[in-house]
Order: sequence, then structure tokens, then C-alpha cells
Amino acid sequence: MTRRVLIVGCGFPQLGLLRFARGEGLYVVGADANPGAVGVATCDAYAQASTADAGALVRAAREHGADALTTCGSELALAPVAEAARALGLPFYATPELLAAMRHKHDMRALYAAGHAPSPAYRAARSLDEVSAFAREHGLPLVVKPSRGWGQRGVRVVRDESELLAAATAALEAARDASGNAPEERGAPVCVVEEFVEGSEYSVDAYTADGETEVLAVTERIITTYPDPPGITFAEVYPSGLEPAALRAVEDAARRGARALGIRRGPTYTQVRFGPRGAFLVETAHRLGGGLDPDVTLLASGVSLYRRILGVALDRPDWERAGAEAARHGGATGRFLVARAGRVQSVTGLEAARRSPGVVDAQVYVEPGKLVGPLTDGSQRAGHVLAAGSSREDAEARARAAMDLIQITTRPEPSVASEGRAQ
Repeated sequence: MTRRVLIVGCGFPQLGLLRFARGEGLYVVGADANPGAVGVATCDAYAQASTADAGALVRAAREHGADALTTCGSELALAPVAEAARALGLPFYATPELLAAMRHKHDMRALYAAGHAPSPAYRAARSLDEVSAFAREHGLPLVVKPSRGWGQRGVRVVRDESELLAAATAALEAARDASGNAPEERGAPVCVVEEFVEGSEYSVDAYTADGETEVLAVTERIITTYPDPPGITFAEVYPSGLEPAALRAVEDAARRGARALGIRRGPTYTQVRFGPRGAFLVETAHRLGGGLDPDVTLLASGVSLYRRILGVALDRPDWERAGAEAARHGGATGRFLVARAGRVQSVTGLEAARRSPGVVDAQVYVEPGKLVGPLTDGSQRAGHVLAAGSSREDAEARARAAMDLIQITTRPEPSVASEGRAQ
């Protein structure tokens, strides 16, 4: 009998998982509040349900006869999936309690400190006065971010004292929005203010089994920087470009972070900054990355993280322990398209991009008539190209050549406050 799996989320961060599950012959039910999400067409069936509503996910699973469920790429969906799995008596790699312990960034920072994992000095703050006090103690630059949030919403790098008020206000507003009306979020919203670590940023994609973390790929994150909303990924590139000793330090930081958080099983996506002072943790997500990370990892290592998390959901130990199943490439990259803000008029060149040498996948998330906002967070990215090559330089050149073929034409509209940038 064909197994039925409920995959929570049908946006671009879940697209690779949806395709993989279909390719393995599973009956895929996609759950998302948006029936127009890019991955809905990939599914065998669709359930209109908020990815943040555990009760709705339970009802969707029962209605469609799903005997497994999982998710990837979304921090918002992670805890509700764990709660739904428990209610349904189905396996998931993390418990609600473990995820709750690291839900807030200041709690994660405290666990890092207790576990002697390398992370910058920080403080949980509820007001501008507390942010300012930290700045006086530690100096500038610093980072201000919501203690709970996703997609880089409300994250600011502060290099001048005059920017503190706007940064703290944005972070506290984003924390309030992320908290919603959840009972566990009662009280004043919290932001985290921390030292800014000079250097470049890297993603560490890994899987933990019985408390031992296997690093599968380290990629360089090409991100937006100050003064733009920082940390939004333009690209993930393999190999990382790090020297061997620096690479070992970044991998060690990711392993120490996972251990400090008490992670015993499942995927981790860790952001690490490395610079003159060494490797420091930005954060650890107990899930697959949402920026094409599992796809780049497959090209780099031959290991499918999609298979591993589905192995947990389906109670298939052979899938969860699966090793390399595809060729390893000397270079790989996932790069995002960013359209100019406005209403989409036309999309051309996508099929030509898909036929380009080295291109593994190309996708546009928007279609004519859709309104595209400025690049204020990760959800405003308009598409992607995934490419492989004999080296990092080869993969990047192939991806850029394919991206040049894709044209997303937009018309400015008064409802869009400002134009985004073309990438």
C-alpha cells in the first residue's frame, strides 16, 4: 500500500522535499494556508491549513489518511509539526519540549553559554534603555534582532548610536508579531542585542544520530549586509573557500552548538560567522535549511537529507541512515532571483535557463499579476537557480549564466513602498 505523508508547507523552502517524496512514490499531501503556493501543484492532494496551527495539521492528516508527517525549511512550522506528530502518535525527530527550550534566541544563547559553545556576548532586552546599556558596555557595531522570529524580519546591524532606536523598535515589533496570541508568549516582547562578529558567514548542514553530529556540507552564505536588512541569503556556495583549519573550526562550532542545545537526533542547519576572532555561532535551526541548503548538500556530498527526515517520519531506519546516493560535485550553488518591487507583468527565459549547462533546477515563484515587495525578508525572493560544476567557480558561472536568461518584468505600484533590487 502506498504510504501517505503530510508535508507541512508548500512554499519554495519545501519544494525540494515535495518533489523528492513524489519521486519516491509516496502519496504527498501538502498543507499550507496559501492555495497558490509554488509547491501545491507538485502534491497529490492539498490541505488548506496554517503551518503554525497544530490542531489544523492534525485534522488535515486525519482527513487525508496520512500515516506520516514532516516539514523542512520553516521555523514557523517546526513546533506545530512536533505537536501534531505527538497528537497523532507519529514519529518526528524532535519533541515539542526540546523545540520550546530553544524557541527564543536568548534561550538558545543561554544554552550555548552553559554548554561552552562559541557565541558572541549578548543580552535579552525589552526596551531601548537596555539595548543602549549593552551598547555602552560592549561598544559598536552590534546586532539587534527579535528573540523569536524568522526570515531575517526585524534584524539590524547597528554601527552608529543614532541607529539604536530604529533597530530596537524594529526588533521588538517583529518579536511581537512572531509571538501573536500564543499563551507562552505573554508579557513584553524581547529582543536580543549582541556583539557583531566581523567576518564571513557560513552554513553548516548536518545530521545527528545518537548524539553524534555528521557534517555533510559547509557552504559560504552570500547575504545582504548593512545598511540593508542583513542576513537575507542571495546564495549558498560550495566549497566554502575556507582554509582547512578554519573549516574545522566552523564545523566544530556547529557540533558544539548542537550538543549544547541537547540535540540527539535529526537535521541541523547552523549559521556560523568566521573572522579574525575565530568561529562564532549565529544560531542553530533543528531542521533543514530553507535556502536551497539540502539541495546544495546533495550535490556536494551525495547524501539526501530529504531521505533522512522522511526516514524518521516513515519509520524507515534504512532511509534515515542512508549514505551517499548521488554523484559528488566539485562545486555547487543555489542562487536566488530578486525582482524589482511592483506587480509582475511577465516572466521569460525560465525554460532556457533550465536547459543551460550544469543547471539542476530553476524555478520562479511569482507569476504575472502577483505583487512583489521590496527585499525586506526572505519571503520576497522571486526564484532560484541550482547549479553544479567541476569547481566553485564553474558552478557559479553556470548559475549566473542561467540567471541572466530569466527576466521578471514588474510595474511599480503605489501600494509598494519602495523598489527592491535586481540580483
